[in-house]
Amino acid sequence: MSNILTIGSVGILLLVTSCQKDVTELTPVNTNQTTSEEPNISSTSNNPSVFLKTTKSLTTTVPSSNLGLLEYLKGELDYSIFYKALFRTGIDIDLSNDGSFTIFIPSNEAFQTFFIENNYTSLDDIPQNILTTIVKFHIGNEVVKIVDLEVSTTITLFLSGKEIYINLKDPINPFVVLGSSKASFIERDLEQLNGVVHKINGVLLK
Repeated sequence: MSNILTIGSVGILLLVTSCQKDVTELTPVNTNQTTSEEPNISSTSNNPSVFLKTTKSLTTTVPSSNLGLLEYLKGELDYSIFYKALFRTGIDIDLSNDGSFTIFIPSNEAFQTFFIENNYTSLDDIPQNILTTIVKFHIGNEVVKIVDLEVSTTITLFLSGKEIYINLKDPINPFVVLGSSKASFIERDLEQLNGVVHKINGVLLK
């Protein structure tokens, strides 16, 4: 009887030991399952919405402002003379209409040089017809961005019927030509709601 009890005790002990071993062997399996979920957590960085947002910020051209051309030019103090000329000639009305425009806007310094070369002291000294002509020589009714051009091109100035020539022989330093007058770009491709602005360092007058 004692032998039977001893054998039974040994059997129970072996059974318990076997169960503990099974539990121990199962533990790594559970740990591996938890680890296998980690790539899913890190993959949230590849969420399509996040990826598209990043791509957009790298590839989309953002407008310089959400303003119309006139509103934008109003705040450009270094180009205030041309802005005043727009209103003096009534051409501001054309730019307030719907449409797509390109403006080559001379800086105030460019106008000061123009005044000296033509014996004017200010905008007030320029005869109305000449001032109107000057303003018309700086506006086209199509959007032309320098960054999109691959070769030199001409743009029709819709208010005057003349053509302005954009020279791209040196892509790093392009310039515009109208008749015998020429100007280089100070800033270019400044997109607004209804057009684009190119700031230039000369007054164009054929």
